[in-house]
Amino acid sequence: MVLRRRAVGTRVPIAAGEHIYDRQELLPYLADSVLAVAQCDPEWCGGVTELLRICALAEVFGVPVIPHGHGIHAALHVVASQSPALTPKVEYLGRHIPGRHHFELEPPAPVGGSFALPQRPGFGIRLDDAKVDSVQTLRS
Repeated sequence: MVLRRRAVGTRVPIAAGEHIYDRQELLPYLADSVLAVAQCDPEWCGGVTELLRICALAEVFGVPVIPHGHGIHAALHVVASQSPALTPKVEYLGRHIPGRHHFELEPPAPVGGSFALPQRPGFGIRLDDAKVDSVQTLRS
């Protein structure tokens, strides 16, 4: 177990990183042992490749990565590809994520606290043509 310094004035472990945009920006936080959890967002840090590099860097410092919840498709795949000790879970923003995936058939949603990975290529995203067509009709 790696002991983390606490932020000045609190004994609360710090989870942060939503607006850390690459591994170079994350490195000082890891080197100073400030973070208990890195929560970089796959949509904002450069995608799957950069998030995988962030995971590799965080692993060196013994800091788990729980990707921030905006990019749930990418986050699920990155988490599934890593050790559960390094990426134990994804953040699911229950109030926001469903609306962000309105146009998808079978959008990602937890069942019993877990997600099933899609079996289709890529992130497995398929659009609901009826919903897309209805929006195009409204704009005409």
